[in-house]
Amino acid sequence: DINVTELSKSEKEIYDLRREKVEKLKGTESFPTYYKNASFISDIHANHQSLDNGEQTDISVAVRGRVLSIRSFGKLTFIDVKDSTGKIQLLASKDDLDEKLEEHIELMDVGDIVGTSGSIMKTKKGELSLKISNLIVLSKSLRTLPEKWHGLKDKETRFRQRYLDLIVNDDAKKTIDTRFKVLKLIREFMVSDGFIEVETPTLQPKAGGAIAKPFVTHHNAMSIDMFLRIAPELYLKRLIIGGYEKVFEVGKVFRNEGIDQTHSPEFTMMESYEAYTDVNGVMDMVENMCEYILSQLNHDLKIEFTEKEADFSFPWKRISMFDLVSEHFDVEIKHNSDLKKIKEEFLTKHKIENESKTTGMLVYDLFEKYIEDNIVNPTFVTDYPKEASPFARESKEKNGVTERFELFAFGSELANGFSELIDPVDQEARLKEQAQKKAEGDEEAHVEDSDYIEALEYGLPPTGGLGFGVDRFVMMLTNNESIREVIAFPHLKPEN
Repeated sequence: DINVTELSKSEKEIYDLRREKVEKLKGTESFPTYYKNASFISDIHANHQSLDNGEQTDISVAVRGRVLSIRSFGKLTFIDVKDSTGKIQLLASKDDLDEKLEEHIELMDVGDIVGTSGSIMKTKKGELSLKISNLIVLSKSLRTLPEKWHGLKDKETRFRQRYLDLIVNDDAKKTIDTRFKVLKLIREFMVSDGFIEVETPTLQPKAGGAIAKPFVTHHNAMSIDMFLRIAPELYLKRLIIGGYEKVFEVGKVFRNEGIDQTHSPEFTMMESYEAYTDVNGVMDMVENMCEYILSQLNHDLKIEFTEKEADFSFPWKRISMFDLVSEHFDVEIKHNSDLKKIKEEFLTKHKIENESKTTGMLVYDLFEKYIEDNIVNPTFVTDYPKEASPFARESKEKNGVTERFELFAFGSELANGFSELIDPVDQEARLKEQAQKKAEGDEEAHVEDSDYIEALEYGLPPTGGLGFGVDRFVMMLTNNESIREVIAFPHLKPEN
């Protein structure tokens, strides 16, 4: 039974009254176990919008949905009903109602889910409506729907009771609709491009494939600690080693880190791996995928987000991190520039303190601190240092630099991809460096993974890999600055 102790006095009265109505309805044909052969409300609007104002028809249809409002004016009662596709007005005239139908209407409340049938008409004011001849209650709402949502307190309530938010807030419904459409379109594109959708473990013996702090749990039967995955990467690459050439996975990943506007402890990634391609092939694929999604959504390529406007027209800019830093500070820094000379001449001049031990890490730190947040238009930033890219292949032309990119827009990272490291000796050395950092207290550093190294020793073909952040992409498409808006049920602190 519902926790009525949480209700105010007036809410308790409404609750008790509606329970009485439930008892009265139990003796009628209400509360069937199903209600089939109803039309979608959007189809009724699409097929009959051309009616003249005041015109009535003999076309009979049935609809089902939730009652949003009830308005009585003398002999006429107007009822707004909403299904998953739209809203329509029901019209009930006392002159035409039999006793049974009149009783059902009297026992019906806002929030109830009803099934109804009648003839299609258009009111004199031009609103397409259904003049009802039958109505039954399919499910009773014992609590009243909220009327308005505003202010910080209600924003919290919206997320805690998202089901109510979706009923009364059309913008919230459109946002979540867009999210689900984007997931569908990602899958459509990837499959059409020859990729196979696969599954890899969510519960892993080692948290690998990314630099992040994991959630830890314990498996009692095996008596071992296990981890919610921070990435599916290492298992997806094992599939490539096993003979699959193009694989992808859409799923949740978990990182035990802070929560803010763009970070959630549980978020959705699309990761893909393609044999016999490199970082440039991956960038091409990301562009083609995003172009497909935007075109299928009929979305404007001028996108507004965080009070800024970005041009998502294709192709997207590709630029080296070294060039971005050089342009920003009006100084030339290359992968092989002398670190001591840069520190003495450049950092001193700009009064910048930096303890980086390589030129690559210096450029990486400067990019993160001064440039990343200011990238508005979609931009592939390339040439990441080896030290910050433990799974990316080193460039043959630029020592210390990897064939890696990150895609940025509106100052946020949308995707991360690279030519995968296939040398098991180099990979083992890099993971040992990460393990040393972990031993020194870095909780986000990567663990050693001898099983993955052994898999690499059987031969990973040249491979291009990608991680694509679905949540942030949807945030931009729907102009929502908080990641909580684009997740159907975001995580929140307990109320008490």
